[in-house]
Amino acid sequence: MITKLKEVKKQAGFTMSEVLITLGIVGIIAAMTLPQLIKNYQHKVLQTQFQKAYAKIQEAYLLTLNELGVSNLSKEIAACSVQYVYGPEFIAAFHRNLRYKTKAKDYRIYNYTKNKFWEHRKGSGYPMPVYVLGDGSSYVAFVNSCTIFLEFDSNGPYKGPNRYGFDVFTFKVSNDGVVPIKSGKLYTEEELENETWPEYAGQPCSVKSKQASNGIGCSYYALNDISPDNNSKTYWKNLPK
Repeated sequence: MITKLKEVKKQAGFTMSEVLITLGIVGIIAAMTLPQLIKNYQHKVLQTQFQKAYAKIQEAYLLTLNELGVSNLSKEIAACSVQYVYGPEFIAAFHRNLRYKTKAKDYRIYNYTKNKFWEHRKGSGYPMPVYVLGDGSSYVAFVNSCTIFLEFDSNGPYKGPNRYGFDVFTFKVSNDGVVPIKSGKLYTEEELENETWPEYAGQPCSVKSKQASNGIGCSYYALNDISPDNNSKTYWKNLPK
């Protein structure tokens, strides 16, 4: 009986080579799947931060409407004049309602494909999101070309990737409220040569664009979770490298 038990035990065991082969296979599978799992997790974190930041500016927008006693900020404030008569009132009220803690310095923001970046945008009419909130996120509100823009960095200037379409997003205020920006025409290099502001032309969001502001038109796609380059794919799971 004892002999039989020993035989069964021996048959049920694994040789060292079998164990090593199994571990090798497990290691290969882990090496193939782990990077994608990490990438998916990181993109999910960015999506959650985006949703929280968007909810905050929506709330601040409604509070600002109430404080200023207007029902249409786009009409009341973004008047086409050099002075933007109501602009300072809107920005001051928006600051009060978001209750920012500190103001950071201009910092490096990469574009959607990370082939260009901004160190600062002084004189461009597009200030950076340097007003930092208690949770570390940051924002800026400004008026440009008769339009009120709201831009936020969902995890702030002190955490990466500081990149358009990833954690930096731009919105505008229209008759419908805080509206995400959707990219328009994708300009060729030749067409951009004839544009006054070539880096902003078309408000790009595409892996095909080489403009420094590529990603400024990504908020629509991020909000609706649709890839700007393939509408059959999701946005957050298909961010460029």
